[in-house]
Amino acid sequence: MTARSDLAGAEEKVARWWRRTGSSARAAEARTGYLFVLPIIALLVIFTLYPVVRSFYISFYHWDPFLHDVYFLGLSNYYTVLAGPATPAHPSFDFALLNVLYYTAVVVSAQTLAAFALALLFNSRRMVSRVTRAIVFIPAATSSVAMSALFIWIFSYQGPVNAVLAPLRVAPLNWFQSTTYAFPAIMAMNVFSTAPYFMILFLAGLQAIPTSIQEAASLDGVRSLWHRTRYIYFPMLRFTTIIVAILGITGAMQLFDQIFVITGGGPAGSTYVPLFYIYDLAFTAQGEQGVAAAASVILFIIIMAITLTQRRFLRELSWAG
Repeated sequence: MTARSDLAGAEEKVARWWRRTGSSARAAEARTGYLFVLPIIALLVIFTLYPVVRSFYISFYHWDPFLHDVYFLGLSNYYTVLAGPATPAHPSFDFALLNVLYYTAVVVSAQTLAAFALALLFNSRRMVSRVTRAIVFIPAATSSVAMSALFIWIFSYQGPVNAVLAPLRVAPLNWFQSTTYAFPAIMAMNVFSTAPYFMILFLAGLQAIPTSIQEAASLDGVRSLWHRTRYIYFPMLRFTTIIVAILGITGAMQLFDQIFVITGGGPAGSTYVPLFYIYDLAFTAQGEQGVAAAASVILFIIIMAITLTQRRFLRELSWAG
């Protein structure tokens, strides 16, 4: 009896020691993990969270730190953004917002269709297809500034676009200096550079479709590319298509760098977008940082509302599918 109780006591001591050392090891592992992620958290706080909070704070002030002219205005900056008069140098925020919504509708639709078409074209595991995919993906891996510089030449007087249109008796023009064609040219450039990126998402979805489904559909008479696309690819890539649309809309609403490099918001404000409106007020106007901060908050709210709506739709779609 004594030997049995001694054995039970020893087992209890071993269990307590194991729990103590195990919890200590887990705590040490957790501290090590936090130590590794601490630099990333610090960068996010310094360069993302703090600027967001600071911008919200500045949006309630007349803010001109260079002349030490700072005073509280309340919601006046928001009123200026939403109802302020437009000038030739600074088109209104609602005009810029309509421009970017028009751009988003055209570019997201075109890049989604182009990405899907490219995915269908390169939906093969052959080496030739892999090499071609890598070549097609180059525009997506190229910086937007470099791509903008290239397209300035492509749409110039001596560029390839005018050379191709010359036999059709189309008069040559500098596309980016035309109030009619500057924005469509930027749309074409961005579809060209973003469609290969979304092609990868569609391609992953296509190659994840089980071959058994395609073989069964083939036995049922679904053999042509149109019928396979209509009855197999579209239904099974519905979730991927929504993801592509969400990423496309979020990126399109933040259009800036191509506008900055190519047109500067011109000609005559035809390519003026909200982020360029914010940049214009913050860095080229005197004492308008508060208005620029208010505009950034409004744009943040608009993008957040669109994103939350898309997430709700995506959640309902996932439950339904």
